[in-house]
Amino acid sequence: MTNRKLSARRLALALLLMPCLAEAQEADAPDSTTTTVFFATNRERVAVDEPQVVQFGGQRGSPRFGTCEAEFQPIPILEDVAAKVPFYVPRETAELRIDEEEDPEVFWDEVSSERESTSAGGIVVFVHGYSYDFKRACRRAVEIQRALEGEATVLMLSWPSNGDATDYASDVEDLEWSVPFLAETLEQLSDRFGSENVHLLSHSLGARGMTLTLEKLEASSADRPVIGRWVLLAPDIDSEFFVGLLPRLEPMAESITLYASSNDTPLKVSRRLNGSPRLGQAGEFLTVAPGMETIDVSPAGRYQILGHEYFFFHPAVAADLAELLSTGKGSAERSALRPQSKNGLPYWEVIEESEP
Repeated sequence: MTNRKLSARRLALALLLMPCLAEAQEADAPDSTTTTVFFATNRERVAVDEPQVVQFGGQRGSPRFGTCEAEFQPIPILEDVAAKVPFYVPRETAELRIDEEEDPEVFWDEVSSERESTSAGGIVVFVHGYSYDFKRACRRAVEIQRALEGEATVLMLSWPSNGDATDYASDVEDLEWSVPFLAETLEQLSDRFGSENVHLLSHSLGARGMTLTLEKLEASSADRPVIGRWVLLAPDIDSEFFVGLLPRLEPMAESITLYASSNDTPLKVSRRLNGSPRLGQAGEFLTVAPGMETIDVSPAGRYQILGHEYFFFHPAVAADLAELLSTGKGSAERSALRPQSKNGLPYWEVIEESEP
């Protein structure tokens, strides 16, 4: 669908839903809610005029730890609209607060305490992709925490991305520089909480960084899994390179799941820039390999204009991801997926609830 047709469709839907907007304006505003996630970062802390305000930029720094807290305020005027349209509409605003914990041991004790209060006792480590500033990364991590609904504790590993779409090459270099920090933190998590309780969620360029991280840990003679479930979301890494490493990476995790899409515009750009298909692409480039479960989200549609953050924007994909992370069920056991095959190997597609 062209941009002009899509805009016309959205305008028509908005006009049809005008009565809903009028009714929503009269409703009382719901109460706000607050969600908190932990973070570890090697970004440089930015000096600001107010000492109590914590900010991190895109420059390289030393390891720091703390929490991101988001207070969400619903937007009643958009609640009913968001439920009826086939594209993303924000339902709420979010105000972020970042707090640093200067004592690492206190930080890890707090993570441990929070983990013990969850129903499954797992820790989901979220590693963001390229062009993420710290606040954007916090917001995505908080959304993952909300989706898990008390099943697990989210810890964000944030490397020094500049948060600028024009700084791809710089982000790649900073990510590669961050591999020792990522490896040390991941190994510390595994040692403290047990590999079976540490699950890795890596998005976009962050998946490339975690591939290099697990390769580094494997090369250091680690003879056991370092993590439980490893989920690669829209990974921006050379497909052939990853498949070649897969026999070495597979023993490092109890399971590996790939989410891919043919509607992912940033990965199409990355393919042209790098000259090779990306692991997160579907369609003719869909990667299906032994030792990894592949989920093609393409049939669920784009839902959001760039199609790269479907784990956040698309409700069907977000629900399937939450079920995977909280229950550990394989693809054949999750209800939102249908089986397919490629070259004699199975993979799965995300389907909408209305589909048979």
